[in-house]
Amino acid sequence: MMRVFPKFRFGSANRVKQRLKLRPLLGAVCLIGLGLLSACAYRGGIAQPLTQKVAWFSYINGDDIRAACVPGASSQYRLIYNGEYDRQVRVYEILAGGGGAAYTARVQGGGGIGLLRLSFTNLEGLGGWTTARARLDASDLADLERALTNNAAFSPPPPGMNLASEEFYWIFVGCRDGKMYFNAWRYGDDRFAALTFPAILLRHDATGVAVNPPRDVGPIDRVKRGGEPENTTPRFDLAIGANGLLGLAPRI
Repeated sequence: MMRVFPKFRFGSANRVKQRLKLRPLLGAVCLIGLGLLSACAYRGGIAQPLTQKVAWFSYINGDDIRAACVPGASSQYRLIYNGEYDRQVRVYEILAGGGGAAYTARVQGGGGIGLLRLSFTNLEGLGGWTTARARLDASDLADLERALTNNAAFSPPPPGMNLASEEFYWIFVGCRDGKMYFNAWRYGDDRFAALTFPAILLRHDATGVAVNPPRDVGPIDRVKRGGEPENTTPRFDLAIGANGLLGLAPRI
């Protein structure tokens, strides 16, 4: 049986307690004895209020895509841009079909749930997301898949990679020809600098929200950001495995 999501790995128990006191941990309601409830597996609706809090890691890991990735399934790709987690997250969903693909772009700025956008007819806005949808024709889809191939999206990521929430990175998870793929690129690496698929995604992005441009985030910046009284956004490091997330990497 496929494991819905790997077990989280944290540092010392005292460090966990300190973080829980300082800021609400993303998905904390899912943690019981450092395990993960199956109820926290992502099943859709990432832009809905609370879904991101309880299923974000499962969403990144593409657990819903994995469950549907069987021989004969349509190609499906998810690309996530972390532009400092508490400042901007961009997600792109591509579902092939009908000679092209359905394209959905979502952008969330810092602050999470936007109370000023409260509307029972716009729950995605309530979650702080701006959403735009489009249709990619066969040529557009071919261009994207060519870029993904050239950027090694269908190959494993480098071993031992950890991604800090304050950093800038891309994550790819997708199903093609009934097989799952996962990769990640962190700003500052040569692999990130060579990426060409972001330009193709942004070409169709009608959200109207500018990209938070990647830049170096040093240790001093991390400490300063984490100490800001108004910053209650959880900070975390993702441990990247050969075909998905291993869990949360301990912070030193």
